[in-house]
Amino acid sequence: MNSKSRKGLNLLDILIIIVVAAVIGGGWYLYSQYTAASQLNKHVVEYKVELKGVDQAFVNAVAKGDLLRESVKGNNLGKVADMTSAPASNINTDFLNGKYVEVPVPDKYDMILTIYSEAAMSDRSITVGGLEIKIGQKLFVKGKGYAREGYILNIDIKK
Repeated sequence: MNSKSRKGLNLLDILIIIVVAAVIGGGWYLYSQYTAASQLNKHVVEYKVELKGVDQAFVNAVAKGDLLRESVKGNNLGKVADMTSAPASNINTDFLNGKYVEVPVPDKYDMILTIYSEAAMSDRSITVGGLEIKIGQKLFVKGKGYAREGYILNIDIKK
């Protein structure tokens, strides 16, 4: 029995090993460049979210330092840096006098949460916890024992 099986590496095997090593090395280089660039674009932001028409139990449940999440997708929104509340009111039309009037809503409060978080910045977006945020955007805020929808009023980028 004469078989011609060789057990060593030939030129094709060496070429395949070089190509695979080059692809792995190139991928590693691109990944490290991407992560380094994304770290450079991290900034601390403070943004305000208005929650309208909440009750007193909700106001009492929110505390400074609470970790907030987006209640639909579960993204981390940051921590409560500050909060203010005022009696809730609506703007109604006074048809008799032809003007708009502010009418208080009994037993309800309008609350503004200031949220402190690290954000990834790009030329086109600000992303907090994987969620892109914009002024005027509806945001579903959830903390420990409370949840509510609100709107982003402003975004302050800290240097």
